[in-house]
Amino acid sequence: MTPGARRIALFLLTAIYGFGFIDRIVIALVAQQIKADFSLSDFQIGLLGGTAFAVINTFASLPLAWLADRYPRKWVAAGSLMFASAFTMLCGATSSFMQLIAARFGMAGGSAGTEAPPHSMISDMYPPEKRASAISLFMLGVPVAAFLGSSIGGSIAASHGWRATFYVIGGIGLLVSILALLVMREPARQDVAIDAERMRLKDVFLILVRDRCMRHILIGVSVVSLGAFGINTFLPAFFARSFNLDVGQAGLAFGLLSGIASAIGTIAGGYGAEWLARRDARMLIAVPGIGAIVGAPIFIIGVMQKDLVPAFCLMLAGSLFFYMAMGPAIAALHGLLDSRSRATGSALFLLIMYLTGQGFGPPIAGLASDHLSAWAYGSANFAAQCAGAVGQVSGSACAQAGATGIRLAIACFGAFYIWSGLHLIWAARYRRV
Repeated sequence: MTPGARRIALFLLTAIYGFGFIDRIVIALVAQQIKADFSLSDFQIGLLGGTAFAVINTFASLPLAWLADRYPRKWVAAGSLMFASAFTMLCGATSSFMQLIAARFGMAGGSAGTEAPPHSMISDMYPPEKRASAISLFMLGVPVAAFLGSSIGGSIAASHGWRATFYVIGGIGLLVSILALLVMREPARQDVAIDAERMRLKDVFLILVRDRCMRHILIGVSVVSLGAFGINTFLPAFFARSFNLDVGQAGLAFGLLSGIASAIGTIAGGYGAEWLARRDARMLIAVPGIGAIVGAPIFIIGVMQKDLVPAFCLMLAGSLFFYMAMGPAIAALHGLLDSRSRATGSALFLLIMYLTGQGFGPPIAGLASDHLSAWAYGSANFAAQCAGAVGQVSGSACAQAGATGIRLAIACFGAFYIWSGLHLIWAARYRRV
């Protein structure tokens, strides 16, 4: 594969991953509008943003990864985005909570193939010593998608409603998938002499759980995911409720925060850990662990601020440290597996991480927000008295209670990063030098 073809492939894989990620977060951008239209609780928003997506997404990733280990991976990755984008557009045509749940199932099934197959392709495109930085560049699809999706999607939602947001994002995703199919080249697989059946699903799973380093990485990154998805699902709503921003302004704040933090954190984590690992291989995992522990209290202090500017700046500073983990963690995973099993190994890794994080994080955060809002309201009838648009009237007791509840819930979830950081540091102790 020529350097030019490799750069084009990495760019398109990053775009596929980015739009697959937008499918995960778009519900957070328009949560306030959907909540008002369908009279939903924060717990139900958490189900839409988390469980409804995670269950299908995690289990669909395994058969798609199996296909990617045996057939052209570019077809699996681009075809998955095409499928997800079609269901993203269908979300805009729904008229009930259950219809939206069903459409999210379709989005989840497609998005399942936009991460593990590209991981496998990148591992065949770059040598081991450059994989952490390459994967970190690939993961820039998340911050770019978060910023563009949040700012543009929020603006569309503010002017044309939440349904139009789904139509536009889904339509662009379809175009990206078609472009990838037409332009991107499939890299040659390494380790071609290895029998594709030699590393069965059971064998790959046992490697992940028996290796003490990888076991702590799995736990640490799963806890990171639990906190991240719980927080990110409700960050736009947090900005809207706490600082009286409209959906466009809240989307821009969310996009800037997640985009800047994840871009800088991902690059710093990948290149920084890779550079330090040349001297001590354990630093590949220790750096993100230290970052999570340092960033958590800064982020929590930011969440508790009453003014937008100090809150945003402190939350941004804390978030910079959170995004250091994924690139080095996946690079460590790939070091344990060969080319014929990397897609399956990545899928197992992501299955455990997303089922834990996205499956449980958003609904638990939503449930915490509901209960803490009821506590702040001073009545067990908060849900009935503040349902739908009534609960979003600026300055009302309902709105103030909702702002307090979501603020406290997000602050509590920030503590998960300390827990995850400890596991990543323990993983570094067992890292094979």
